[in-house]
Amino acid sequence: MIRRMVIGRGRVGIVAGLIAIACLSYSAVASSHRGDPSGLGELSMPEASMGAVVSACPAGRFLSDLPAHPANGGVPAPAMTVVCSDTQVIVRTNGIPTFPFVAKTPNPLRVQDFTFRFPRMPMVAGMPGALNLGAVGVAVDGLPIYGPFEAPAQGTADPLADGILDTCGGHIGPAVEYHVHATPACLPADLMVTPGAVVGYALDGFPIMSPVLCTDQDCANTVAVRSSYQQLSTVRMVWSRYGYVEGSGDLDRCNGMTGPDGEYRYYAVSTFPYFLGCYVGEVGMQSATRPALRP
Repeated sequence: MIRRMVIGRGRVGIVAGLIAIACLSYSAVASSHRGDPSGLGELSMPEASMGAVVSACPAGRFLSDLPAHPANGGVPAPAMTVVCSDTQVIVRTNGIPTFPFVAKTPNPLRVQDFTFRFPRMPMVAGMPGALNLGAVGVAVDGLPIYGPFEAPAQGTADPLADGILDTCGGHIGPAVEYHVHATPACLPADLMVTPGAVVGYALDGFPIMSPVLCTDQDCANTVAVRSSYQQLSTVRMVWSRYGYVEGSGDLDRCNGMTGPDGEYRYYAVSTFPYFLGCYVGEVGMQSATRPALRP
C-alpha cells in the first residue's frame, strides 16, 4: 500500500534519564509535525538487535509548508513529494530553498529533479560505512545534505572552514545543485532549536535530529549535544584535520547515539562533522538520483 503526501510550494556526561526525556520530546514533536573519506578506525556500533527507527510512514515529518521566497523570483517555488512503500521512503524534490539564495560559487540556482530513497525501517549495518561524495541525506525541506567535505580536486577540504558556504550552511556545486554541508540554520519553523525535532534523514534511513535535548519533563531547560570530533591540525584533508576523540562529546564516530528506547539517531551540530561522520546503516545503490539538468 502506498501513502502519498504532496507539498506545494552520547555528551558522555549526559545522564540516561536526560536522553530518555529527549526521546519523549522526539515522539511528541514528530507527531506534531504530521574517495576513502572516512578514517573510520574502531567503532563501537549500536546493538545489532536494534530494529527500525519507525514503522509508520515518516511523510508527516517533512515540512508541508514550503513558501517561495520573493528574493528567488527567477526560479519556481520549492516543491516536494514524499511517498512510502512497504519498505522505502521516496522523496522527490526540486531542490529550491525557502530562504534567499546568496551565491557563494560561480554557479546559478536552478530547479532540479532529485529523487531520494531510503529504508522505511532502517537497520544497523555490521560495520560503519564511509560517506560518499554527493548527497548523504535529505533535509525535511527537501534540500540535499552533503558530507562535511569537498571533492578530492578541492583537497577533500571542509567547505565551512574554507568560507565557501552561505549563512544557511550551503552552496551550489559544479552540477548546479544547491545543497547544505553544515548545520541547516535556515530550516523553516525554527526546527534547529526545537528539542527532539527531525531535521532530515540520512540515506541509510536513520533520522537526523536537532541538537537540542530537554533536561526536565516540562522542557523548561535544554542542553545542546556535542560532537566528539576535535580539530587536530590545519591541513586541508578533513579526516586528517579533524579526529574522533572518544569521550570529548556526546556522540559516536558517526555523529549519533542510541537512546534508551533502542533507536539510533544522528544529530545536526554546529561543529564538524555537522550531520554525519559515517553511515551506521546500509545505503542502497540508487539512494539518490537526478535526471539531466533542466535549463
